[in-house]
Amino acid sequence: MPSPVQRIARQQFGGLRLTVLAFALAMLSGLAPAGASPFDCHANRCGIVIDAPVKDFVIGTIDGVATPPQSEALLAQAQAAGLWHLFPARQTIFAQKIQPISISFAPGHSITVLAGAAEVQMLRLRTGDLIRFAPHRGLHEKPRPNDPYWVGIGCVAPLCAPGDTLCASGFHAGLYRLSDGAELDNSGQHALPGGIRIDTMSMRPKPDQNQNE
Repeated sequence: MPSPVQRIARQQFGGLRLTVLAFALAMLSGLAPAGASPFDCHANRCGIVIDAPVKDFVIGTIDGVATPPQSEALLAQAQAAGLWHLFPARQTIFAQKIQPISISFAPGHSITVLAGAAEVQMLRLRTGDLIRFAPHRGLHEKPRPNDPYWVGIGCVAPLCAPGDTLCASGFHAGLYRLSDGAELDNSGQHALPGGIRIDTMSMRPKPDQNQNE
């Protein structure tokens, strides 16, 4: 089974995995329990292979949330591999400010994203929620001076509750290019031939759209 940070690699250009900055999410009810398999570093060795925040949209289902000890392990493994040096080498603070969330976006494919702690706390996300991850964008998401964590995170938003198939039918899980909503392949590197395009505000497939070329 691939490690959480191999999955981080999977996400960002070459087999996707995102990561979401957040506050100690173990305190939040409804999220994955301690030892959730996507972030079990003892079993998966947390082999990090990529470096960079996720640059595109992700739509998918939460399948795991790292505990604070797992978040600390992720940072240690990443920095030992020469990655994630945009974050200070302070594992406890990292675990307080950053919440890795695993998102399943296609059969057999997950990605780990990072979002802000306060944001995630307010959302009270649950395992099984259909969510959207987006890089920072827009007038209200300008860089925060003297915040070394802001550059590595994005924003998450709930779309549908677990089991709400009617709601979920209005969305299409996958990876989508930030600039125009074009569907990407599972590596996140190329437009998917015959793929769809989503509206980059509503996250819903565009009606009467032309497929990706």
